[in-house]
Amino acid sequence: MSKKAPNKVLAPIVIAGITIGFLASAYKFIFAAKQRTEIEHEDSMIEKNDHESEK
Repeated sequence: MSKKAPNKVLAPIVIAGITIGFLASAYKFIFAAKQRTEIEHEDSMIEKNDHESEK
């Protein structure tokens, strides 16, 4: 009975793919949150200016 050696190529590729996917998701989450904050800040400044101009 011969034993087959484990595939030494597939496992690192799978691990690298999972790691890259995780890092890409984290990157998108961080920079999407930053853009949301900037947009909300700009919107609040516009609303503040609108209220001041109505007075």
